Amino acid sequence: MSAGVAPGGSRWARPHIVTAFSGDYGRVREVLAERVAAKSPNMVLASTYVPPDGAVAAYLLHRMFSRGDVTGTAWHSVFVNSGVEALGTVGKYLRNRHNRGGGAGACRILVLDSTGTARYAFGHAVPGLQAVVADGMVIVGTVEEFLRRLGADWESYVVVTDGITQVEMASVRIELTHARARGAVVALGLLGDEAALDTLRGSVAVADLVFLGEVGADSEMPCGTVSFTREMFALWNNTMDSIAHVSTFGGNGLAMHMLSETLMRWRPTDRHERAAIERMRRNRFARSARLRMHSNTWQTRAIDLAAINLTFDHADGVTYRLGARTYTDLASGTGPAFRGHNVQSPEAILTAGSDGDETPRLEAKLAQLTGLPIMLPAVSGQSAVDSAILAALCCRPGRATVITCRGNYSGKGPMSLALSRTSSFFRDRDEHAFSPYPVEVLEVDIDDLDGLRRALRRNDIALVWLELVQGYDCVEIPQSALDEIEHRRGPGGFLVGVDEVFTGFWRCDIDNFLTCTGRGFRPDLVALSKALSDALVPIGAAMISAQVFEQMSRAAPDMAHWLRTHYRNDMAAGLARAAVEAAEHDRQSAADIAAAMDAMFRRAARSPLFSGYRRVGLLGRLVLSPRAIGARPRPSVQNYAEAVVARLIGKRCGAITLQMRIAPSTAGDGAAEVIAAMAEVGEFLERLPRWTVDRTTLSSLVGTAGREIAATLLRVREGYGDRKDRTPV
Repeated sequence: MSAGVAPGGSRWARPHIVTAFSGDYGRVREVLAERVAAKSPNMVLASTYVPPDGAVAAYLLHRMFSRGDVTGTAWHSVFVNSGVEALGTVGKYLRNRHNRGGGAGACRILVLDSTGTARYAFGHAVPGLQAVVADGMVIVGTVEEFLRRLGADWESYVVVTDGITQVEMASVRIELTHARARGAVVALGLLGDEAALDTLRGSVAVADLVFLGEVGADSEMPCGTVSFTREMFALWNNTMDSIAHVSTFGGNGLAMHMLSETLMRWRPTDRHERAAIERMRRNRFARSARLRMHSNTWQTRAIDLAAINLTFDHADGVTYRLGARTYTDLASGTGPAFRGHNVQSPEAILTAGSDGDETPRLEAKLAQLTGLPIMLPAVSGQSAVDSAILAALCCRPGRATVITCRGNYSGKGPMSLALSRTSSFFRDRDEHAFSPYPVEVLEVDIDDLDGLRRALRRNDIALVWLELVQGYDCVEIPQSALDEIEHRRGPGGFLVGVDEVFTGFWRCDIDNFLTCTGRGFRPDLVALSKALSDALVPIGAAMISAQVFEQMSRAAPDMAHWLRTHYRNDMAAGLARAAVEAAEHDRQSAADIAAAMDAMFRRAARSPLFSGYRRVGLLGRLVLSPRAIGARPRPSVQNYAEAVVARLIGKRCGAITLQMRIAPSTAGDGAAEVIAAMAEVGEFLERLPRWTVDRTTLSSLVGTAGREIAATLLRVREGYGDRKDRTPV
């Protein structure tokens, strides 16, 4: 069987299935080449890095959906990797709202989507899954069926306006107006059909949430947005949920740039709006005020409080620049950059994917590195996990249970969210906040071998899913657990998948591309993240065995075709292949970096602030002492304490960390800078007294008052500009 993407004439291809990308990458290539030539930061740390165009995009979405166009409502927007992830965020929110309100039973959601995207993304195209797991959602493909099913028993409605005419939408809008009057929540969105933009904009007045997919970037690259009315966003606009559920400001500078350009084309700005945009781009206080007003209010306050609201001027290899200050990147190995930033040439970017054959070439390269021959293209780690779960469920019809380890974190996508319920990232959240989940998840403690044996004896297990090293906490799965899974996989008939989003790319095993390879553990499915792309564009991949692909193709040909083609992007694949091939031969200093990291951790752990550290290869983290933050602190307390220390590291050592996590690049030319920075960090933390942290915390709290006053004054000023409008209300 060919390792390439199946042609349209194959026995299981379905040409009517909608893909995310148009195949025309001219504009995004041009913009990306310009940004790389200028050494502009692109994908950095999405939770703290705020590209100016991220604030601009939130403002423009507010303007498009509010006064001057239709509603006069204030909107808050968050950014995700794709239209599918936007749909997933909407579904997650609706269920959370139902469960938080103490509603009986499952949240009843009626979805109208003629593209079929929701049907595939939420697992409704998996044979037999709906008979085993009832998720409270019904998805229909025509306006007629949607209108026929309308009734008082639905709590929420989701309408994808792609392919719907304004005449058809008029009937839908009337019914949705009545539904909102009964208390139902309405979400409207547009995934890829720009011709339906007027249909969407003409109906915003009846919407509580509005979402956009790749259409926001001209369908040339991954992009997704979800906009909430202020009343709706209040559910997540607090210190806990603002980070746990919508923790992105759109760290992808390229996507935010493309989105801002698209929004200004859809709705040209007047002079007051252009002035507001210019202030956001040049002034961090204006940017922060806008993020409070039209994006994630409480997270903006949190990163302001910790003084990590940074917008870098340049990103070059393993270094960033902010004004006259240079910083060394010790963290982007956890996400987009395992060779460093802007290391590919503009000339290579301008031709990437131009011959249309890059996806099978990337697949062949990853097959060589992973031993798994078939690639399901993705746009992020969580979308790769989603695809792997869907593939496994298709191969095991009638089974709907996934075993994973307690503390696992796999993302917040439509499927992956179910595997992340007990990550320490969500520890003080209700693990059933988003139920019912699309799959049944059985979690076992990694040290409870007897509990694992009992779980593996069940006859409804479709998949065992593992992070061999749990990336968020850097906790390694014991070999005894892996041996037990290997012993039971044949008799149990289940598949085994490994999440290598944090651990792959020579991070946790500097001699092997995948961590599982060096442990002799051979999974059926593996998820890889956007580290593939050299921090250029969002891309991910789920690699699967030939047997899994064959079984999936027989059992669910439509789903197999969707998984193979929906995210196919030859430009991104070309960039990823170049990055992987270069890194494969450019890791001479990996062992030296690992030794320097270990020395840094050993020195830092001597400080009374820390109880120790965990390190596997080039992924590690310091553990704060219970004397500093308590024996079982709330995640918000722990996150803030770690952010304060990270702030001190950045200020005193010029090093950027992912709070207490260190994951430097695994390849490239920056080894000397990385090693020197880690030596300085180790020396600084070893001597760091508790009173310095306390003083920093106090100064942050005092400084917050000034920032809030400045932001309030700017909001008044910007609010005055908002009242100026060229369009009659």
